[in-house]
Amino acid sequence: MLGKLVSVHLFRLERALRLRRVPPGALASRYDAPAILVIPREGSLRAPHFMILSCVQHRRDLPPGPQIFDGAHTVAGIDDLADRQWREVADVLVGARRAWNVPKREVARLLDRYPGCEIATVGRGHDCLAGLRDGRLATITTAGGSSGGGSWPAVYGSFLYGWRVAGMPFECLATASVIVGRYTGSSAGRLGSLEVAGRAQIRLARRRMWNAGGMSA
Repeated sequence: MLGKLVSVHLFRLERALRLRRVPPGALASRYDAPAILVIPREGSLRAPHFMILSCVQHRRDLPPGPQIFDGAHTVAGIDDLADRQWREVADVLVGARRAWNVPKREVARLLDRYPGCEIATVGRGHDCLAGLRDGRLATITTAGGSSGGGSWPAVYGSFLYGWRVAGMPFECLATASVIVGRYTGSSAGRLGSLEVAGRAQIRLARRRMWNAGGMSA
């Protein structure tokens, strides 16, 4: 996981960004700066957008161009006993254990149990399930590279949270090219680069609502 307090920096790209492929597993360090590039294909979003996630609230090596959102939120782990005190106030809840048979209703139950949470994510084999407070469920699959092990449910949870609070449309994510990796920063005379881990496919659906008495639509 990135840490309890995660900063989100969202940019509209107006200059080229270098992409560089890295070996599987190279993005596992907790000190990396996970980043996600969204290249829209359909819908209302036209320009590419680039999000950097960091434990550092104020980064100095951000890419040039208009920053359309800059904020921070709290992340807590469901599987970590040390995070128990943070769960009631967390914006994003993460279950990092990557079981193959995690039922979708578990995501709905997390959102019901913690009403202050906006995004709840759980690992599900090679996929990540994310429940959104607005009633949708996102299934995220990373293909073409390493998904980064147990850290990526937290990354995707923070990405979806930052995307929502920035007022960006979720619908375009289902058809966009979503490239995930690590941002290495920029310096004088040099563009920043994205070390690519793979591509994410995001599928959105309206989730069913479960409660202790059964299931309702």
